[in-house]
Amino acid sequence: MFRCLGILREVQNSPNRETDDALILKAVLAQLETLGIAVRLATPESVDRRDPSGWDLVLPMCEAYPRLKRLEGLARDSRTLWVNEPRSVFNCYRLRMSELLAGYPGVRFPPTRARRVSEGAGRGPGAAETGPGWWIKRGDVHNTCDHDVVFARDRAEAGRILEDFARREITHYVVQPHVEGDLVKFYGVGPGRWFTWFYHDPVRAKRLPFLLDALAGMAAAGAKALGLEVFGGDAIISKGGAVTLLDINSWPSFAKVREEAAVQISWHLQSRLLARRGKPRAKRSK
Repeated sequence: MFRCLGILREVQNSPNRETDDALILKAVLAQLETLGIAVRLATPESVDRRDPSGWDLVLPMCEAYPRLKRLEGLARDSRTLWVNEPRSVFNCYRLRMSELLAGYPGVRFPPTRARRVSEGAGRGPGAAETGPGWWIKRGDVHNTCDHDVVFARDRAEAGRILEDFARREITHYVVQPHVEGDLVKFYGVGPGRWFTWFYHDPVRAKRLPFLLDALAGMAAAGAKALGLEVFGGDAIISKGGAVTLLDINSWPSFAKVREEAAVQISWHLQSRLLARRGKPRAKRSK
């Protein structure tokens, strides 16, 4: 029998999503158990005292740097299947994500500048200087609160945002121009196994027409760039159907589609485990 360990996300990395993040992982584990896989749920803190690489499958939602760094080292043992791999979770840290997505085939990503908070606001990228403003985003993990990704209308406002970053000991940030259009959320598995999307604000959305293949294809390309199998993110649909990828992350909450997502994720995981069955196990590197 296969054995699977699910690791919950740290509370501080689940702003307003503590329950949703836990529920999707629990739902996936319940589906896997139905499929005949032995499962266990662990807190991120408890994993600090054990080596999870003895499990057949590990599902890490955790994102804290020291913890993830340790798991990355353990994941080098190819005997365990990690979804998503700690390396891929690191790729979702904003500075690394921006580098990997910029110029990646099939991905349209906003012009992005990475800076140290100590350098101040500087100039906005591209059209940000003449447009309505720009977005300032902390450079490491995704949102831990509602002022980690903030819109600045001018340089003075950007300076105040960076003062807040400095007080919270955030050392780096990225700045991007505002992209006009409909903001959409997407979820995916595979990529290529399953995909869905919805408007962030269906009431205010202009519902600009676009090709669903374009959105799904760009989400898949972004996931491949970061090495993600279970992912979600945000994109903008602009006039003419242009799709711009804003963000992509590992193990989102799947809050609006949790029941269906749990089935699709567990199906994908079972398929991955079965595909590995019978393959010789590599010796663990010392």
